[in-house]
Amino acid sequence: MYDVPALVSEPLLLEPLRHAVEDGAVPAFLRSVKIKLTARCNLRCVMCKYGRGLNPGELPGERFADLMDELAALGCRKVHFSGGEVLARSDFEQIAGRAAAAGMKVTLTSNLTLLTRDRARALMRHKISSVSTSLDGATAKTHERVRGVPGAFQRTLRGMRYIARERERRGQRTRVRVNFVMMRQNFRDHPALVRLAAEHGATELHPMPVDSKRPELRLSKRLIREYNEEIAPEVRAARAEVGFSTEAPFIYPFGQDRLHVLESVEGRYAGGYYAKHLCYAPYTHMFVAWDGNVYLCCMTNGRIEPLGNVGTQSAAEVFGGEKFQAIRRGMEAARLPTCHACDMYLGENEAIARALGQEPAQAPSSSVA
Repeated sequence: MYDVPALVSEPLLLEPLRHAVEDGAVPAFLRSVKIKLTARCNLRCVMCKYGRGLNPGELPGERFADLMDELAALGCRKVHFSGGEVLARSDFEQIAGRAAAAGMKVTLTSNLTLLTRDRARALMRHKISSVSTSLDGATAKTHERVRGVPGAFQRTLRGMRYIARERERRGQRTRVRVNFVMMRQNFRDHPALVRLAAEHGATELHPMPVDSKRPELRLSKRLIREYNEEIAPEVRAARAEVGFSTEAPFIYPFGQDRLHVLESVEGRYAGGYYAKHLCYAPYTHMFVAWDGNVYLCCMTNGRIEPLGNVGTQSAAEVFGGEKFQAIRRGMEAARLPTCHACDMYLGENEAIARALGQEPAQAPSSSVA
């Protein structure tokens, strides 16, 4: 979800949302969209299905470019591009430029290993708001054990430097966010990784507990206890040192109370929040896959039936369509299993619930997304 403070403070935005939630009306505004432009990837991460020869059909760049105008017409304020690896598409800069020209905030996720100096210049011409990349260890050995390709560590750091230099040259305020996928083999690197990220131009580091069905990747209760008691204080000190946020979710991504920790052990990082509370993302956001299939969000990509396809339908037809409406109505009665694994919008959902007069009985952990 995008810019929730503006959403909850502006009656012209909040009241149509209330109408959609309480009365079943089609949402009046689409606030943000995430688009996975490709399933192709040049890395082979241990927690990920991409990068292993997966090469399904993709919508042509012309259709994705035209889609940007449709999204803007629906009121979309932000589009986030990801993959696979977005730079595997040679037309990525053109698609991102079309989104920027349509007046939307443009953000992206890339491992940056394919970024050249020339592509960095071409990309940054479009005033990219934020670039997210991944570092999963403070050393090449740890990072590449996760990412699966020798040399990936240095190439990602080089890409970060390209973005930072181009940002400085242009006088832009592009944020560079490092995503740290935390698992058994790397969680102790967190304090050192905070410092490394800052040294290479990052403006924030987001800890992200691994989303995987493989329990051997997730931290056990004992390891979460070790992290909370021994590593987290070092993380707090490192974050304060480099000027990153010291809010609790950035330091304690597995939670601190007993229930949240037990849920995290099972990969349910929402801490039980969605057992009782609604997620409002389906009313303000949608996710588009490389083949045009549309889902509620990235967590439901391929895990539910598509809600439409922008290869054969307009964005408006999908977002206001009966399939989308049916799943919105269904979520009032029962949450999807994937909801309980998601920690992306906890703080945002609490803020919306309060604004709608549906304040949760207990406050969730704030979001770091």
